[in-house]
Amino acid sequence: MLTYKEMYARAVKAKTARQLTPVYLEWKTPKQQMVGSFISRGQVTSSTGTGTYFQYVFETDEGNVKFHLGSNADNDVGAAFIPGVIYSITYLGQEEISTTRRVNKYNVEEIGPVAGHSSEPAQES
Repeated sequence: MLTYKEMYARAVKAKTARQLTPVYLEWKTPKQQMVGSFISRGQVTSSTGTGTYFQYVFETDEGNVKFHLGSNADNDVGAAFIPGVIYSITYLGQEEISTTRRVNKYNVEEIGPVAGHSSEPAQES
C-alpha cells in the first residue's frame, strides 16, 4: 500500500495533481476579462471596517482565481452565479455615482454549464 506522500509524488510526476489554492485576481484595467466556472463565494468583512462583501472563486484555464467585485456588483449579479456554470466577467472601470462615491462596473455573461456538472444555486460560506 502506498503512503499519502508516495501517492502525491506519483500524482505530481503524472501531472494529475490539481492545484486548488486560488490566486488573487485584482481588477485593474478596463477590458480585463476572466472566463471560468463558478465554484463558490464567501462573505468577507472589510479590513477598513466599512462592511462586508463577497469573495468569489472561479476555475479558469490558468487555475483557480479568487476576487471581489464590490458590494454594488454583489447585489446586481453575485447572487445569480451557479456552481458549475461558466461565466465571462469583463471589468469596465469605475463609474462615479456621486461626488464622493465610485463603483466598479462589469459586464457579466453566462456561457453555460460545464459538461457533466450538476448546477445548483450557490451557497454562502
